[in-house]
Amino acid sequence: MRLPRRLPTAAVRKPLHSSVCTLHRQRGQALVLGIFFLIAGLAGTYFLFNTGQVVTEKNRLVTTADAVAYGAGVMQARALNFDAYGNRALVANEVLIAQMVSLSSWSQYVKTHAENLPWQFPECMDPNGVGEAYGVAFKYDVLFAATCYLSVQYAGEFVAQAAEQLPMLMQKIVVGVEANKKLIQLAQKALHGSGTANGSGNATLTAFQLSRATVMQEIADANYRGDGSVTATAQLLTDSWPGFTRRYEGAERARFAEVTKIAAYSDGFVRQRNWTAEASAPDPRQWVCVLNWRKNSVKRRGGTELVNYDEWKAEDTESYWEFRNTGRIFKRCRSREHPIAWGEQQAHPDDADQDDSDAALGGSPRTNPYAHSLASSDQWAEYTGLPAFQDLNADYLKPGAPEPRLKLQVKLTRQRDQLATPEGRSAIRQAPDPAGARPNVTAYQSKLSNGEMTASAAVEVWFERPPGSANNTWGSARGKPSELPSLFNPYWHVRLLDPSLLAPAAGAQK
Repeated sequence: MRLPRRLPTAAVRKPLHSSVCTLHRQRGQALVLGIFFLIAGLAGTYFLFNTGQVVTEKNRLVTTADAVAYGAGVMQARALNFDAYGNRALVANEVLIAQMVSLSSWSQYVKTHAENLPWQFPECMDPNGVGEAYGVAFKYDVLFAATCYLSVQYAGEFVAQAAEQLPMLMQKIVVGVEANKKLIQLAQKALHGSGTANGSGNATLTAFQLSRATVMQEIADANYRGDGSVTATAQLLTDSWPGFTRRYEGAERARFAEVTKIAAYSDGFVRQRNWTAEASAPDPRQWVCVLNWRKNSVKRRGGTELVNYDEWKAEDTESYWEFRNTGRIFKRCRSREHPIAWGEQQAHPDDADQDDSDAALGGSPRTNPYAHSLASSDQWAEYTGLPAFQDLNADYLKPGAPEPRLKLQVKLTRQRDQLATPEGRSAIRQAPDPAGARPNVTAYQSKLSNGEMTASAAVEVWFERPPGSANNTWGSARGKPSELPSLFNPYWHVRLLDPSLLAPAAGAQK
Protein backbone atom coordinates (compact mmCIF):
# COMPACT_ATOMS: atom_id res chain seq x y z
CA MET A 1 0.00 0.00 0.00
CA ARG A 2 1.37 3.22 -1.14
CA LEU A 3 1.13 6.12 1.16
CA PRO A 4 0.21 9.62 -0.23
CA ARG A 5 3.04 11.71 -0.88
CA ARG A 6 3.37 14.51 1.69
CA LEU A 7 4.52 17.96 0.76
CA PRO A 8 7.10 19.60 2.88
CA THR A 9 5.69 21.80 5.55
CA ALA A 10 7.79 24.76 4.58
CA ALA A 11 6.72 24.51 0.99
CA VAL A 12 3.07 24.61 1.94
CA ARG A 13 3.12 27.35 4.51
CA LYS A 14 5.38 29.75 2.77
CA PRO A 15 3.05 30.65 -0.12
CA LEU A 16 0.02 30.93 2.14
CA HIS A 17 1.80 33.19 4.56
CA SER A 18 3.01 35.45 1.75
CA SER A 19 -0.47 35.92 0.24
CA VAL A 20 -2.09 36.78 3.53
CA CYS A 21 0.52 39.40 4.35
CA THR A 22 0.16 40.95 0.93
CA LEU A 23 -3.60 41.34 1.34
CA HIS A 24 -3.19 42.91 4.78
CA ARG A 25 -0.68 45.44 3.51
CA GLN A 26 -3.02 46.73 0.62
CA ARG A 27 -6.15 47.31 2.76
CA GLY A 28 -7.11 51.11 3.66
CA GLN A 29 -4.95 52.90 1.06
CA ALA A 30 -7.98 54.42 -0.81
CA LEU A 31 -9.30 55.87 2.46
CA VAL A 32 -6.38 58.28 2.72
CA LEU A 33 -6.95 59.48 -0.82
CA GLY A 34 -10.70 59.78 -0.20
CA ILE A 35 -10.15 61.89 2.88
CA PHE A 36 -7.82 64.15 0.93
CA PHE A 37 -10.42 64.65 -1.84
CA LEU A 38 -13.16 65.15 0.76
CA ILE A 39 -11.20 67.91 2.48
CA ALA A 40 -10.40 69.49 -0.88
CA GLY A 41 -14.05 69.29 -1.89
CA LEU A 42 -15.23 70.84 1.36
CA ALA A 43 -12.68 73.62 1.03
CA GLY A 44 -13.72 74.23 -2.57
CA THR A 45 -17.37 74.24 -1.60
CA TYR A 46 -16.62 76.65 1.22
CA PHE A 47 -14.72 79.05 -1.01
CA LEU A 48 -17.38 78.71 -3.69
CA PHE A 49 -20.04 79.54 -1.11
CA ASN A 50 -18.15 82.61 0.04
CA THR A 51 -17.54 83.71 -3.53
CA GLY A 52 -21.26 83.38 -4.18
CA GLN A 53 -21.99 85.40 -1.06
CA VAL A 54 -19.67 88.17 -2.23
CA VAL A 55 -21.25 88.17 -5.70
CA THR A 56 -24.72 88.24 -4.14
CA GLU A 57 -23.73 91.12 -1.88
CA LYS A 58 -22.28 92.98 -4.86
CA ASN A 59 -25.40 92.51 -6.98
CA ARG A 60 -27.58 93.60 -4.11
CA LEU A 61 -25.47 96.69 -3.54
CA VAL A 62 -25.59 97.56 -7.26
CA THR A 63 -29.38 97.13 -7.29
CA THR A 64 -29.65 99.31 -4.20
CA ALA A 65 -27.43 101.96 -5.78
CA ASP A 66 -29.71 102.02 -8.85
CA ALA A 67 -32.75 102.38 -6.61
CA VAL A 68 -31.12 105.17 -4.61
CA ALA A 69 -30.03 107.05 -7.75
CA TYR A 70 -33.39 106.63 -9.45
CA GLY A 71 -35.24 107.76 -6.33
CA ALA A 72 -33.06 110.87 -6.15
CA GLY A 73 -33.65 111.49 -9.86
CA VAL A 74 -37.40 111.20 -9.40
CA MET A 75 -37.19 113.78 -6.62
CA GLN A 76 -35.33 116.17 -8.92
CA ALA A 77 -37.76 115.64 -11.82
CA ARG A 78 -40.71 116.21 -9.52
CA ALA A 79 -39.06 119.32 -8.10
CA LEU A 80 -38.68 120.77 -11.61
CA ASN A 81 -42.26 119.82 -12.47
CA PHE A 82 -43.39 121.43 -9.22
CA ASP A 83 -41.64 124.62 -10.31
CA ALA A 84 -43.44 124.39 -13.65
CA TYR A 85 -46.82 123.96 -11.99
CA GLY A 86 -45.98 126.81 -9.60
CA ASN A 87 -45.05 129.13 -12.47
CA ARG A 88 -48.22 128.19 -14.29
CA ALA A 89 -50.23 128.96 -11.18
CA LEU A 90 -48.50 132.35 -10.92
CA VAL A 91 -49.36 133.05 -14.56
CA ALA A 92 -52.97 131.99 -13.94
CA ASN A 93 -53.18 134.40 -11.00
CA GLU A 94 -51.88 137.23 -13.20
CA VAL A 95 -54.47 136.37 -15.84
CA LEU A 96 -57.17 136.55 -13.16
CA ILE A 97 -55.93 140.00 -12.09
CA ALA A 98 -56.01 141.15 -15.73
CA GLN A 99 -59.60 139.93 -15.98
CA MET A 100 -60.59 141.67 -12.75
CA VAL A 101 -59.05 144.93 -13.96
CA SER A 102 -60.89 144.54 -17.27
CA LEU A 103 -64.23 143.85 -15.59
CA SER A 104 -63.77 146.79 -13.23
CA SER A 105 -63.10 149.13 -16.13
CA TRP A 106 -66.06 147.70 -18.02
CA SER A 107 -68.38 148.11 -15.02
CA GLN A 108 -67.42 151.79 -14.73
CA TYR A 109 -68.02 152.17 -18.44
CA VAL A 110 -71.48 150.61 -18.01
CA LYS A 111 -72.18 152.89 -15.05
CA THR A 112 -71.39 156.09 -16.97
CA HIS A 113 -73.32 154.75 -19.96
CA ALA A 114 -76.42 154.23 -17.82
CA GLU A 115 -76.05 157.65 -16.17
CA ASN A 116 -75.74 159.37 -19.53
CA LEU A 117 -78.76 157.68 -21.13
CA PRO A 118 -81.14 160.67 -20.65
CA TRP A 119 -79.08 163.20 -22.55
CA GLN A 120 -77.86 160.63 -25.07
CA PHE A 121 -81.45 159.74 -26.02
CA PRO A 122 -83.64 162.76 -25.20
CA GLU A 123 -86.52 161.39 -27.25
CA CYS A 124 -86.93 158.66 -24.66
CA MET A 125 -87.59 161.34 -22.04
CA ASP A 126 -90.42 162.79 -24.11
CA PRO A 127 -92.69 159.91 -25.13
CA ASN A 128 -95.51 162.29 -26.09
CA GLY A 129 -93.39 164.01 -28.69
CA VAL A 130 -93.08 167.36 -26.89
CA GLY A 131 -89.84 169.31 -27.20
CA GLU A 132 -86.94 169.24 -29.62
CA ALA A 133 -87.06 165.45 -30.12
CA TYR A 134 -89.00 164.10 -33.05
CA GLY A 135 -91.32 162.36 -30.63
CA VAL A 136 -90.61 158.74 -30.19
CA ALA A 137 -94.31 157.88 -30.04
CA PHE A 138 -94.75 159.23 -33.56
CA LYS A 139 -91.40 158.09 -35.01
CA TYR A 140 -91.61 154.52 -33.68
CA ASP A 141 -94.38 152.27 -32.53
CA VAL A 142 -95.92 152.34 -29.05
CA LEU A 143 -93.95 149.27 -27.86
CA PHE A 144 -90.60 150.89 -28.70
CA ALA A 145 -91.69 154.12 -27.01
CA ALA A 146 -92.59 152.30 -23.82
CA THR A 147 -89.35 150.27 -23.82
CA CYS A 148 -87.19 153.34 -24.42
CA TYR A 149 -88.94 155.32 -21.70
CA LEU A 150 -88.71 152.53 -19.08
CA SER A 151 -85.02 151.92 -19.89
CA VAL A 152 -84.11 155.56 -19.34
CA GLN A 153 -86.28 156.14 -16.31
CA TYR A 154 -85.71 152.89 -14.36
CA ALA A 155 -83.31 150.38 -15.88
CA GLY A 156 -80.51 152.90 -16.30
CA GLU A 157 -80.50 153.82 -12.63
CA PHE A 158 -80.59 150.15 -11.55
CA VAL A 159 -77.69 149.22 -13.86
CA ALA A 160 -75.66 152.18 -12.59
CA GLN A 161 -76.12 151.13 -8.96
CA ALA A 162 -75.18 147.52 -9.68
CA ALA A 163 -72.10 148.48 -11.70
CA GLU A 164 -70.90 150.76 -8.90
CA GLN A 165 -70.48 147.78 -6.55
CA LEU A 166 -68.41 145.62 -8.90
CA PRO A 167 -65.01 147.38 -8.58
CA MET A 168 -65.00 146.91 -4.79
CA LEU A 169 -65.85 143.21 -5.12
CA MET A 170 -63.14 142.68 -7.71
CA GLN A 171 -60.62 144.51 -5.53
CA LYS A 172 -61.25 141.97 -2.77
CA ILE A 173 -60.62 139.17 -5.28
CA VAL A 174 -57.26 140.77 -6.14
CA VAL A 175 -56.34 140.74 -2.44
CA GLY A 176 -56.99 136.99 -2.33
CA VAL A 177 -55.01 136.45 -5.51
CA GLU A 178 -52.02 138.29 -4.06
CA ALA A 179 -52.11 136.08 -0.96
CA ASN A 180 -52.13 132.99 -3.19
CA LYS A 181 -49.15 134.30 -5.16
CA LYS A 182 -47.16 134.77 -1.97
CA LEU A 183 -47.82 131.17 -0.91
CA ILE A 184 -46.58 129.85 -4.25
CA GLN A 185 -43.44 131.98 -4.05
CA LEU A 186 -42.77 130.78 -0.50
CA ALA A 187 -43.05 127.17 -1.70
CA GLN A 188 -40.49 127.82 -4.45
CA LYS A 189 -38.16 129.54 -2.01
CA ALA A 190 -38.41 126.60 0.38
CA LEU A 191 -37.52 124.25 -2.46
CA HIS A 192 -34.53 126.22 -3.69
CA GLY A 193 -33.59 128.19 -0.60
CA SER A 194 -30.29 127.83 1.21
CA GLY A 195 -29.81 125.09 3.76
CA THR A 196 -26.96 124.33 6.15
CA ALA A 197 -23.29 123.50 5.77
CA ASN A 198 -22.47 119.86 5.20
CA GLY A 199 -20.34 117.74 7.49
CA SER A 200 -17.04 118.82 5.98
CA GLY A 201 -17.97 122.48 6.14
CA ASN A 202 -16.79 123.05 2.57
CA ALA A 203 -20.16 123.68 0.97
CA THR A 204 -23.67 124.77 1.79
CA LEU A 205 -26.47 122.40 0.89
CA THR A 206 -29.88 123.70 -0.11
CA ALA A 207 -32.98 122.55 1.73
CA PHE A 208 -33.83 120.36 -1.24
CA GLN A 209 -30.40 118.71 -1.22
CA LEU A 210 -30.72 117.96 2.48
CA SER A 211 -34.13 116.36 1.93
CA ARG A 212 -32.80 114.44 -1.05
CA ALA A 213 -29.91 113.04 1.00
CA THR A 214 -32.36 111.88 3.66
CA VAL A 215 -34.55 110.13 1.10
CA MET A 216 -31.52 108.48 -0.53
CA GLN A 217 -30.39 107.06 2.81
CA GLU A 218 -33.90 105.86 3.60
CA ILE A 219 -34.08 104.01 0.27
CA ALA A 220 -30.71 102.38 0.97
CA ASP A 221 -31.77 101.33 4.47
CA ALA A 222 -35.09 99.96 3.18
CA ASN A 223 -33.28 97.66 0.74
CA TYR A 224 -31.29 96.14 3.63
CA ARG A 225 -34.02 96.12 6.25
CA GLY A 226 -33.96 92.95 8.37
CA ASP A 227 -30.49 92.02 7.20
CA GLY A 228 -28.56 92.91 10.29
CA SER A 229 -26.89 96.14 11.16
CA VAL A 230 -26.03 97.78 7.85
CA THR A 231 -24.42 101.09 7.07
CA ALA A 232 -25.08 102.08 3.49
CA THR A 233 -23.94 105.66 2.96
CA ALA A 234 -25.04 107.50 -0.19
CA GLN A 235 -22.32 109.81 -1.46
CA LEU A 236 -22.67 112.25 -4.33
CA LEU A 237 -19.96 111.98 -6.96
CA THR A 238 -21.68 114.22 -9.52
CA ASP A 239 -24.46 116.70 -8.68
CA SER A 240 -25.56 119.34 -11.18
CA TRP A 241 -28.50 120.56 -9.09
CA PRO A 242 -26.69 123.68 -7.79
CA GLY A 243 -26.78 126.26 -10.55
CA PHE A 244 -29.25 124.33 -12.74
CA THR A 245 -32.03 126.79 -11.90
CA ARG A 246 -32.10 130.32 -10.57
CA ARG A 247 -34.55 132.94 -9.36
CA TYR A 248 -35.52 135.81 -11.67
CA GLU A 249 -36.81 139.07 -10.24
CA GLY A 250 -36.80 142.79 -10.90
CA ALA A 251 -35.79 143.67 -14.44
CA GLU A 252 -35.21 139.98 -15.22
CA ARG A 253 -38.93 139.16 -15.40
CA ALA A 254 -39.21 139.68 -19.17
CA ARG A 255 -39.73 135.97 -19.85
CA PHE A 256 -42.53 135.76 -17.28
CA ALA A 257 -44.14 138.92 -18.69
CA GLU A 258 -44.10 137.43 -22.19
CA VAL A 259 -45.77 134.22 -21.05
CA THR A 260 -48.32 136.19 -19.00
CA LYS A 261 -49.30 138.39 -21.95
CA ILE A 262 -49.80 135.39 -24.20
CA ALA A 263 -52.01 133.73 -21.59
CA ALA A 264 -53.97 136.88 -20.69
CA TYR A 265 -54.54 137.99 -24.28
CA SER A 266 -55.89 134.58 -25.24
CA ASP A 267 -59.10 135.95 -23.69
CA GLY A 268 -60.55 138.27 -26.33
CA PHE A 269 -62.33 140.36 -23.72
CA VAL A 270 -59.03 141.22 -22.03
CA ARG A 271 -57.11 141.89 -25.23
CA GLN A 272 -59.56 144.36 -26.74
CA ARG A 273 -63.22 145.33 -26.51
CA ASN A 274 -63.88 147.17 -29.76
CA TRP A 275 -67.10 147.80 -31.66
CA THR A 276 -68.16 150.31 -34.33
CA ALA A 277 -71.68 151.16 -35.48
CA GLU A 278 -71.91 153.31 -38.60
CA ALA A 279 -74.96 155.02 -40.06
CA SER A 280 -76.29 153.58 -43.30
CA ALA A 281 -76.00 156.98 -45.03
CA PRO A 282 -74.67 160.50 -44.32
CA ASP A 283 -76.89 163.07 -42.61
CA PRO A 284 -78.79 164.75 -45.46
CA ARG A 285 -78.65 168.12 -43.67
CA GLN A 286 -74.83 168.16 -44.01
CA TRP A 287 -74.56 168.42 -47.81
CA VAL A 288 -70.77 168.79 -47.88
CA CYS A 289 -70.42 165.59 -45.88
CA VAL A 290 -72.91 163.93 -48.22
CA LEU A 291 -70.68 164.80 -51.17
CA ASN A 292 -67.73 163.24 -49.34
CA TRP A 293 -69.91 160.35 -48.15
CA ARG A 294 -69.01 160.89 -44.52
CA LYS A 295 -71.26 158.95 -42.20
CA ASN A 296 -71.79 159.38 -38.48
CA SER A 297 -70.73 156.50 -36.23
CA VAL A 298 -70.48 155.28 -32.68
CA LYS A 299 -67.06 153.90 -31.76
CA ARG A 300 -66.42 151.82 -28.69
CA ARG A 301 -62.82 151.06 -27.85
CA GLY A 302 -61.27 149.28 -24.90
CA GLY A 303 -58.52 146.93 -23.83
CA THR A 304 -56.24 145.83 -21.01
CA GLU A 305 -52.48 146.03 -21.07
CA LEU A 306 -49.54 145.07 -18.89
CA VAL A 307 -47.42 148.18 -18.47
CA ASN A 308 -43.81 147.18 -17.87
CA TYR A 309 -43.79 144.59 -15.07
CA ASP A 310 -45.80 146.11 -12.23
CA GLU A 311 -49.03 147.58 -13.58
CA TRP A 312 -52.20 146.35 -15.23
CA LYS A 313 -54.31 149.06 -16.84
CA ALA A 314 -57.69 148.78 -18.52
CA GLU A 315 -59.78 151.43 -20.25
CA ASP A 316 -63.13 151.49 -22.04
CA THR A 317 -64.58 154.44 -23.93
CA GLU A 318 -67.48 155.06 -26.31
CA SER A 319 -68.05 158.19 -28.38
CA TYR A 320 -70.48 159.40 -30.99
CA TRP A 321 -68.64 160.84 -33.98
CA GLU A 322 -70.73 163.34 -35.91
CA PHE A 323 -69.86 164.90 -39.28
CA ARG A 324 -70.97 168.49 -39.83
CA ASN A 325 -70.44 171.31 -42.32
CA THR A 326 -68.03 173.92 -40.98
CA GLY A 327 -66.83 177.27 -42.27
CA ARG A 328 -68.83 180.35 -43.28
CA ILE A 329 -67.58 180.78 -46.81
CA PHE A 330 -65.69 177.67 -47.68
CA LYS A 331 -67.64 174.77 -46.31
CA ARG A 332 -65.78 171.72 -45.11
CA CYS A 333 -66.87 168.48 -43.52
CA ARG A 334 -65.40 168.00 -40.05
CA SER A 335 -65.96 165.36 -37.41
CA ARG A 336 -66.70 166.02 -33.77
CA GLU A 337 -66.52 163.66 -30.81
CA HIS A 338 -69.37 163.40 -28.34
CA PRO A 339 -68.34 161.15 -25.39
CA ILE A 340 -71.01 158.67 -24.38
CA ALA A 341 -69.36 156.46 -21.74
CA TRP A 342 -65.96 155.83 -20.21
CA GLY A 343 -64.28 153.71 -17.57
CA GLU A 344 -60.76 152.97 -16.37
CA GLN A 345 -59.01 150.80 -13.81
CA GLN A 346 -55.37 150.46 -12.75
CA ALA A 347 -53.61 148.00 -10.48
CA HIS A 348 -50.10 148.78 -9.27
CA PRO A 349 -48.26 149.33 -5.99
CA ASP A 350 -48.19 152.84 -4.57
CA ASP A 351 -44.49 153.22 -5.33
CA ALA A 352 -44.55 151.60 -8.77
CA ASP A 353 -46.74 153.83 -10.96
CA GLN A 354 -45.62 153.08 -14.51
CA ASP A 355 -45.45 155.40 -17.51
CA ASP A 356 -48.52 154.23 -19.44
CA SER A 357 -48.61 157.05 -22.01
CA ASP A 358 -47.76 154.59 -24.78
CA ALA A 359 -50.29 151.96 -23.75
CA ALA A 360 -52.57 151.04 -26.65
CA LEU A 361 -55.54 149.94 -24.48
CA GLY A 362 -57.40 148.60 -27.49
CA GLY A 363 -57.00 151.90 -29.35
CA SER A 364 -59.09 153.86 -26.84
CA PRO A 365 -56.72 156.84 -26.31
CA ARG A 366 -56.10 157.22 -30.02
CA THR A 367 -59.67 156.70 -31.28
CA ASN A 368 -61.67 158.50 -28.56
CA PRO A 369 -59.29 161.10 -27.10
CA TYR A 370 -62.03 163.21 -25.49
CA ALA A 371 -63.62 160.26 -23.71
CA HIS A 372 -60.12 159.07 -22.80
CA SER A 373 -59.45 162.35 -21.02
CA LEU A 374 -62.62 161.90 -18.95
CA ALA A 375 -61.71 158.37 -17.82
CA SER A 376 -60.00 158.18 -14.43
CA SER A 377 -59.97 155.80 -11.52
CA ASP A 378 -58.15 154.95 -8.31
CA GLN A 379 -55.45 152.29 -8.52
CA TRP A 380 -55.52 149.04 -6.60
CA ALA A 381 -52.43 149.32 -4.42
CA GLU A 382 -52.86 145.76 -3.16
CA TYR A 383 -51.36 144.49 -6.39
CA THR A 384 -47.62 143.86 -6.06
CA GLY A 385 -46.68 143.45 -9.72
CA LEU A 386 -45.39 140.42 -11.57
CA PRO A 387 -43.89 137.93 -9.12
CA ALA A 388 -40.33 136.66 -8.99
CA PHE A 389 -40.14 133.14 -10.37
CA GLN A 390 -37.84 130.13 -10.73
CA ASP A 391 -36.53 129.10 -14.13
CA LEU A 392 -33.56 127.36 -15.73
CA ASN A 393 -30.17 129.00 -15.62
CA ALA A 394 -29.79 131.67 -18.29
CA ASP A 395 -27.15 129.57 -20.08
CA TYR A 396 -29.84 127.02 -20.98
CA LEU A 397 -32.21 129.70 -22.35
CA LYS A 398 -29.85 131.19 -24.91
CA PRO A 399 -30.47 130.53 -28.63
CA GLY A 400 -28.67 127.38 -29.69
CA ALA A 401 -27.92 126.35 -26.12
CA PRO A 402 -27.43 122.61 -25.51
CA GLU A 403 -30.27 120.61 -24.11
CA PRO A 404 -30.32 120.90 -20.31
CA ARG A 405 -29.42 117.68 -18.55
CA LEU A 406 -29.62 117.38 -14.77
CA LYS A 407 -27.21 114.58 -13.88
CA LEU A 408 -26.60 112.84 -10.58
CA GLN A 409 -24.16 110.07 -9.66
CA VAL A 410 -24.25 108.30 -6.29
CA LYS A 411 -21.93 105.86 -4.55
CA LEU A 412 -22.98 103.32 -1.93
CA THR A 413 -20.56 101.66 0.48
CA ARG A 414 -20.87 98.65 2.76
CA GLN A 415 -18.23 97.77 5.32
CA ARG A 416 -16.47 94.36 5.36
CA ASP A 417 -17.87 93.40 8.73
CA GLN A 418 -21.44 93.75 7.41
CA LEU A 419 -21.03 91.27 4.54
CA ALA A 420 -22.59 87.79 4.75
CA THR A 421 -19.13 86.13 4.73
CA PRO A 422 -16.98 84.57 7.52
CA GLU A 423 -15.18 87.87 7.89
CA GLY A 424 -18.53 89.56 8.31
CA ARG A 425 -21.92 88.37 9.52
CA SER A 426 -21.85 84.76 8.24
CA ALA A 427 -22.72 81.90 10.64
CA ILE A 428 -19.35 80.38 9.72
CA ARG A 429 -16.99 82.52 11.69
CA GLN A 430 -13.28 82.87 11.26
CA ALA A 431 -11.19 81.04 13.86
CA PRO A 432 -9.21 83.18 16.26
CA ASP A 433 -5.93 84.15 14.74
CA PRO A 434 -3.52 84.86 17.61
CA ALA A 435 -0.13 86.21 16.81
CA GLY A 436 1.99 83.63 15.07
CA ALA A 437 -0.82 81.14 14.58
CA ARG A 438 -1.39 79.66 11.16
CA PRO A 439 -4.79 80.66 9.62
CA ASN A 440 -7.19 77.81 9.07
CA VAL A 441 -9.66 77.20 6.25
CA THR A 442 -12.23 79.69 7.58
CA ALA A 443 -9.78 82.55 7.23
CA TYR A 444 -11.42 83.66 3.98
CA GLN A 445 -10.33 87.11 2.74
CA SER A 446 -12.44 88.91 0.12
CA LYS A 447 -9.65 91.40 -0.69
CA LEU A 448 -11.95 94.45 -0.54
CA SER A 449 -10.40 97.82 -1.25
CA ASN A 450 -10.17 99.86 1.94
CA GLY A 451 -12.16 97.15 3.67
CA GLU A 452 -15.45 98.09 2.04
CA MET A 453 -17.64 97.16 -0.93
CA THR A 454 -18.80 99.97 -3.20
CA ALA A 455 -21.31 100.43 -6.04
CA SER A 456 -22.03 103.45 -8.23
CA ALA A 457 -25.14 104.49 -10.19
CA ALA A 458 -26.11 107.55 -12.23
CA VAL A 459 -29.35 109.16 -13.42
CA GLU A 460 -30.30 111.96 -15.78
CA VAL A 461 -33.31 114.27 -15.75
CA TRP A 462 -34.24 115.65 -19.15
CA PHE A 463 -37.02 117.66 -20.84
CA GLU A 464 -39.23 115.62 -23.15
CA ARG A 465 -41.20 117.66 -25.65
CA PRO A 466 -44.79 116.62 -26.23
CA PRO A 467 -45.83 114.31 -27.71
CA GLY A 468 -42.40 112.75 -27.19
CA SER A 469 -40.45 114.00 -30.21
CA ALA A 470 -36.88 114.88 -29.27
CA ASN A 471 -36.44 117.33 -32.16
CA ASN A 472 -40.02 118.64 -32.21
CA THR A 473 -40.78 117.13 -35.62
CA TRP A 474 -44.44 116.93 -34.65
CA GLY A 475 -44.66 120.68 -34.10
CA SER A 476 -42.36 121.79 -36.92
CA ALA A 477 -44.39 119.80 -39.44
CA ARG A 478 -47.35 122.02 -38.50
CA GLY A 479 -45.45 125.27 -38.62
CA LYS A 480 -45.18 125.60 -34.86
CA PRO A 481 -42.06 126.89 -33.09
CA SER A 482 -39.80 124.50 -31.25
CA GLU A 483 -40.73 123.82 -27.65
CA LEU A 484 -38.00 125.27 -25.46
CA PRO A 485 -37.04 123.51 -22.24
CA SER A 486 -38.23 125.65 -19.36
CA LEU A 487 -39.87 125.61 -15.97
CA PHE A 488 -43.22 126.59 -17.45
CA ASN A 489 -44.05 123.09 -18.75
CA PRO A 490 -44.05 120.00 -16.48
CA TYR A 491 -42.38 117.66 -18.98
CA TRP A 492 -39.32 116.60 -16.97
CA HIS A 493 -38.50 112.87 -16.85
CA VAL A 494 -35.76 110.69 -15.34
CA ARG A 495 -33.71 107.73 -16.60
CA LEU A 496 -30.70 105.68 -15.43
CA LEU A 497 -27.28 106.22 -17.00
CA ASP A 498 -24.07 104.24 -17.24
CA PRO A 499 -22.00 105.72 -14.38
CA SER A 500 -18.79 105.17 -16.34
CA LEU A 501 -19.94 107.88 -18.77
CA LEU A 502 -19.84 110.53 -16.05
CA ALA A 503 -16.65 112.05 -14.76
CA PRO A 504 -16.74 113.08 -11.09
CA ALA A 505 -17.38 116.78 -10.88
CA ALA A 506 -14.95 119.00 -9.05
CA GLY A 507 -16.23 119.95 -5.63
CA ALA A 508 -18.99 117.36 -5.68
CA GLN A 509 -20.94 117.03 -2.46
CA LYS A 510 -19.75 114.20 -0.21
